[in-house]
Amino acid sequence: MARSTMITINSTQIHLSDEQVFLATRGRTPETPKTYVVLVNNALWPPMQLIRLATGSGQTAEFNSHTALKALNELGFPTFERVEYDSRGAVVVRESRQRN
Repeated sequence: MARSTMITINSTQIHLSDEQVFLATRGRTPETPKTYVVLVNNALWPPMQLIRLATGSGQTAEFNSHTALKALNELGFPTFERVEYDSRGAVVVRESRQRN
């Protein structure tokens, strides 16, 4: 069963579903995460990139990574805080950093 949530971007209420997020990632490449990541289709995505892709909102002035993580977590996606990098520069996420 699909999950959905409501988010507010630039004073506009937007309905967001897990299906929108899945579809938005097809054929796309994640940007390099900085601090937070979301696991979608076996790839680690920055939360704000996912929100922009899934909603088509280019400007997200009133929306931040913490709000994005909360919404994506509500949709059932594993979200992680404080990513680290290995010696090759690859992103490493630790289960202890997963948000619930």
